[in-house]
Amino acid sequence: MEALAEIAMSGMSSIFNDDQLNCAILGGLKSDAKPLLNVSAILLNSGNSHLRLQKLENLSKCGFEKIVSIESDHNNYNIEDFAQKMPHVKFIIPLEKAADGDLINLAVSEISSERFLILRDSLNITPNLLSPALAERLSAQKVFCLVPRIFSRNGQTFPVRFEPSAKNAILKIDSSSQIFDGAPTLFPFNFFGLYDTKKFKELGGYDGEIKNSYWQNLDLSFRAWLWGEKIALSTSFALSCEDGMTAMDSTPDLSQLRFFLKNMAPVYKNERAEIPVGRFWGYKARSCCGLFEAFSQFAAARLWVRQNRCRFKMDAFKLISEWGRE
Repeated sequence: MEALAEIAMSGMSSIFNDDQLNCAILGGLKSDAKPLLNVSAILLNSGNSHLRLQKLENLSKCGFEKIVSIESDHNNYNIEDFAQKMPHVKFIIPLEKAADGDLINLAVSEISSERFLILRDSLNITPNLLSPALAERLSAQKVFCLVPRIFSRNGQTFPVRFEPSAKNAILKIDSSSQIFDGAPTLFPFNFFGLYDTKKFKELGGYDGEIKNSYWQNLDLSFRAWLWGEKIALSTSFALSCEDGMTAMDSTPDLSQLRFFLKNMAPVYKNERAEIPVGRFWGYKARSCCGLFEAFSQFAAARLWVRQNRCRFKMDAFKLISEWGRE
């Protein structure tokens, strides 16, 4: 692999974090075929699909501007064979453990299309996955992320609509499989969605300091809403999965604490946001850290919110209390 790989310290830095990820890159040669879509495809691979090459071939037939395949296992020696058979596909192989959001950041740094679609190898990927007419219609909605309906192999609908509420100042998220076109959802199910590339980069991408994929997804999505962007469901866009889909781990941990500081703690007033100093003791009570470490985390979050204070359009209280009123 070393002969073919370009070892890179690449990726798009989060506005809250400047860490980069070691990775190897294979392929990605420019295709002679003119793309049918101003959309790139990002495929997250678990390494378990036995139809891997066929799925990549089907993606190629869709006419995406670029296809980026993210590998989960750098010891998979079949990747070199895939890269030789499909030189126009860019394969990114992380050389260290990374959450899904870090890998997506890497992929987005490699594309220039107006939008990108996040997929997984657990999905049924066909040559007509996304037609040019549908892509144009979806892109015209100008939202940060459009989330498709997701069906199981036997036709059951996955709950892809998520709505926030609060009880005793604790965030609660309710899920539903009942949707209508344009219905707001707090975050995209399992990262699946058609994203606006420019908006994604302006929001800073996923936070690499958050090590849990669920909280990475929720953090970026919540920030998008607080900064005035929208995430909506589409009834005309649907995907189906071939195998069972494992739920992401939403266990409260250090990732959840970082999410809390960046999204739940800020207060919006006079067209800007800040984290009041008085909220430290509430954070310390939630945190399992010592006093010094908790204060260090709190101070860093206050600085980040101050640097981005004018980008906020609301705070968590307003988002939750006015959810679904539009």
